[in-house]
Amino acid sequence: MSSKKGVKGIEVYTSQPWELVKTTFLVFTWIILGIHLELVGPTINILARQTQVAYAGISTILITRSAGYMTGNIVGAITQNIVKQYPEGLLSFAFLIAAIAVLATPAIYNLYILSIVFFFQGISQGVSDLGGTSLMLTMWGDNVAAPLNIVHLGYGFGAVFANLFVLPFLEKDESNILVPYSITAFLCLIIAIGHLIFSIREHRIRREALKNRPIDYVSVSTSAINEIKENKVKNVSPYSPRSCGNGYFAYGLLMSIFWIFYMFFLSGNDQTFGKFFFAFLKTSGFSISTSGALWAMVIYWLSYSVGRLVCAVITVFVPVHKALAGLWICGLILAITWFIYVWIIGLTSTNLLVLGAFTGFVFSPTFPLSFAFINQRLNVNPLLVGLLLCGAAFGAMTFQKIAGVVLDGNPKQFPLLLIACVILAIILFVIALVISSIHQRKLNSNKSSLPTSDNKNLSKKSEEEQQMETLFEHYSIIDHIKSNIKFVYPYFIK
Repeated sequence: MSSKKGVKGIEVYTSQPWELVKTTFLVFTWIILGIHLELVGPTINILARQTQVAYAGISTILITRSAGYMTGNIVGAITQNIVKQYPEGLLSFAFLIAAIAVLATPAIYNLYILSIVFFFQGISQGVSDLGGTSLMLTMWGDNVAAPLNIVHLGYGFGAVFANLFVLPFLEKDESNILVPYSITAFLCLIIAIGHLIFSIREHRIRREALKNRPIDYVSVSTSAINEIKENKVKNVSPYSPRSCGNGYFAYGLLMSIFWIFYMFFLSGNDQTFGKFFFAFLKTSGFSISTSGALWAMVIYWLSYSVGRLVCAVITVFVPVHKALAGLWICGLILAITWFIYVWIIGLTSTNLLVLGAFTGFVFSPTFPLSFAFINQRLNVNPLLVGLLLCGAAFGAMTFQKIAGVVLDGNPKQFPLLLIACVILAIILFVIALVISSIHQRKLNSNKSSLPTSDNKNLSKKSEEEQQMETLFEHYSIIDHIKSNIKFVYPYFIK
C-alpha cells in the first residue's frame, strides 16, 4: 500500500508517476462508466414507451441493475484474492459486459428481457466499482481521498456528456437512440481493451519480480509495535470482522455494520436522485420542455463533477473526517432548504435548477470521501469493499422502487426521499465517527500507558527474537482455538 513517509501535500502524488498514469486512465474509465450508466436518465421515457409501462414499471430495470450490481460485489467479495491480484483484468471484463448490454438495450421491447440486460449491466458496474476502488486503495493507501475524488468526478463528466450527446436524438423518432447507445458500446469496448493491456503489463511485472527478488519470509516493520499489530491481523482470517478491525473483533463488526447501513442511505440518495431528476422535472406540475429538463440535468451533473474536483483539492490539505463532516453539515442545510421549498414556498423551474445544482455539488463527494475515511479507520479489504457496495446497491434498489411509485402517485413528494436519506446517513455517520474516535483514543491511551522500559525492550529485540515470539504467539493461538473446539466438539479432535 502506497504511503510514503516524510512526503506531504502534493508530493505524495507527484512522487509516484506510474500510479498517476493508472489513475489518469481510471478517470477516463469513470467517464465512460458515467456515460453508459446515465444514458438511461434522459431516455427513460422512451424506454418506458418502448416497453409500454409507467414509471413504477420502468423502475424495475433500475432495480434489476442494482441487483446485478449487488451480485457482482458479492461474488467479488467472496473471491477477494482474485480482486487483489487482478483488478485490471476485472475492469476489462466488466466493460466488455457493459459494451454488450448497452448495444442490446435499444433493440429490446420487452420489459423482462430488458431487465435481464440491465441485470448484466449492473454486474459490470459492481465489478467496475469493486476492482477500481480496490486498485485505488492499494495504490494510494491513506492518501486515497484526493485521487479517489478525481477518479469519481469522471462519472459526473460522463453523465454530462451522455445528456448532451443524446439531446439531438430525443426530438426525433425514438428508434434513433440506437445511435448514441451504439457509440457508447464502442467506447466501453475501448476501455476494456485498455485495461486488458494494463493487466498484461502488471502480470509481466509481477512475474519478473518473483524471478529476480529473493523470498522475504518475514516483512520487517520500522516499529516493533506496528509489527506486532501486523502479525495479529495477518494471522486472522480475511473473512473475520477482526481483520477489518485491525485485530479488534467487536470494533470491526460494529463499524462494518454501521458503515454498510450508512452506504445504504448515501447511495439511496445518490443513485435515485440522479436517475429520476429528469422524470421529476417532466411531471405535469412544471412547465419545463424536454430540452429545458436536459439542460437542468447537465447543470446537475456539472455541479456534481465540480463538487468532487473541489473536494479533491481540499482533501490534499484538510483531514478527510473534517471535510466529510463539513459536507454533511452543508447537506443537512440543503435538505432543510428542499423541505422549505417543497412545503412552504413552492417549487418553480428556476429554484429547481438552483436546488438541483447545489444537490449535485454537495452530495457528489460524499461517496469517495466516505471510502477514504473508512479506509483510515478500518482495514478495508476486498470483502469489506464488496459488503459496503452491496449496502449501496440495496439502498439504490429500495429507493429507486419507491421513487417510481412516488412519481406515478404524487411527484411533489419526490424530494422527501432525498431529505430522509440525508438525515439517516448523517445520524449513522455521527455514530460511526464517535465510535471510531473513542476507539482511537483508547488505543492511544494504551500506548502511552506502556512503561518506558517495555518500549525500549521492544526496540532492542533482534529480528530473530521477534520472529520467534510471533511464532510462539501463533502456536499459542492455535492451541487455544483447539482447546475451545475440543470442549464443544470433542469428537472432532483426536
